[in-house]
Amino acid sequence: MALGAEEAPRSLGDSINIATRSVHTQLNKLIILRLPLAVPPQAEDPSNYVSGLLHIAPIYNAFESSWQKVLEAPVSAENNPATDRHSCEACGPASTVHHAPNVLDAPHQAVVCSRIHSLLEHVHTSSLERTEAIKEDIMSMTGWPSALLEEQISSAAESPFLSAFVKHIRQAVQNRPHVLLAYAWVLYMALFSGGRFIKASLARIDQDFWTANLMTPSKHAEALPLNFFTFDGPDGGDEIKVAFKKRLAESESLLTAGEREDVIAEAKRIFEFMVEIVGELDSVCRTDPVESVDHDEGIMGRMSRLLGLRTRDSVVVTRERMTWAKLMVEQSAEDDEDAGAQTAGGGSPGIAEESSSSGSGSRGPALHDQGGEGVQFAGMDGSYEQRRSMMA
Repeated sequence: MALGAEEAPRSLGDSINIATRSVHTQLNKLIILRLPLAVPPQAEDPSNYVSGLLHIAPIYNAFESSWQKVLEAPVSAENNPATDRHSCEACGPASTVHHAPNVLDAPHQAVVCSRIHSLLEHVHTSSLERTEAIKEDIMSMTGWPSALLEEQISSAAESPFLSAFVKHIRQAVQNRPHVLLAYAWVLYMALFSGGRFIKASLARIDQDFWTANLMTPSKHAEALPLNFFTFDGPDGGDEIKVAFKKRLAESESLLTAGEREDVIAEAKRIFEFMVEIVGELDSVCRTDPVESVDHDEGIMGRMSRLLGLRTRDSVVVTRERMTWAKLMVEQSAEDDEDAGAQTAGGGSPGIAEESSSSGSGSRGPALHDQGGEGVQFAGMDGSYEQRRSMMA
């Protein structure tokens, strides 16, 4: 570097990756331990994988629907709260969403400042949205009709940490819609980094595993349930990813310094919530491969005791975990390389994989009735067998 030359400003994506590196590493370690337990040879059916998707669906739905709501909101001609003719407690001086009265002055109608609205409209990419893809995957493994699927997603969203996260998403976006950039970067770019390794591994699993819980044929089960990780296009979605990063790079200059810090802080919060949700899934699926073991008995013995496997099987467990760990290392290397090559920085891996990291065995997905009790699904007719072990 020439003497006196100034270092190029760091992109928003790179700033997010650097700020979240520690908690992202923490989440990856949790994933490495848990994801292999949801697939063969440790699982006989996709019940735990379904549980993970049921808990990830409300997150994507919350931020994607919130983004759409922002785009449909009225746009303020100015970005100066001091000039608003109406004030209320929701209209803080640093807010980019203000509330204009309707004719009767109640209820208030959210109004997004034109600058932020323009930024979010430019960055928004409908081909990245994942909510419907997740639903398709769940239906292909369960045969549930749409009404039952929606009921189970809503029930899963009532779990403590997940419900808190969904509430946080909606409130954060309502008050500071620019933080949607954090959700897009963390939750979408993950699918182009770690998500690709996950998809490649899951694609090698026999179709019979994915349909093991179907009692009747389902039109959704004709293909592997990997829509969550799949994007349109012959390049696996690379064109979509590049376009998104380009739009973000073009738009991030519209953010003030404070808004930029909001986005970075929100990205860290996303990872923190996801770590808590992994723990919540441990409770739902009755598995905790880290906290519930004796650290003095060795990894093979711990995994064998936890999973109820023979010592011979624990060798398989170790091999599986080493494979996943290798994938995570390769993914991180790819991200670092991408960050150096792209103006907008590399992806933020680790979140996408969490959707399938919901424990071991085949105890059934984390379904819930009105009392919050876990149940097992039995196929398209939606009949249930109560899980006695989950009852109070």
